[in-house]
Amino acid sequence: MNDEQTPPRTATERRQRLLDRMRRDGGTWDWRRARETYDPRPDPRTVRRDLQLLYREGQLVRVEHGEFEAVAL
Repeated sequence: MNDEQTPPRTATERRQRLLDRMRRDGGTWDWRRARETYDPRPDPRTVRRDLQLLYREGQLVRVEHGEFEAVAL
């Protein structure tokens, strides 16, 4: 079983996996697209909160209201 198949142990690990996926797949992400990367699927509020935290950390840029892109490394 690889890391993506194992549920994250912490919220920090969950957000890091989301950020890694956003960087790998590119494009604009809203909470619906982001939620598809989680296993198991959390409440939409959790996904929105994760996106907001990554945005506040400077890991994401806001493209439009509720839509984000990962900052290039």
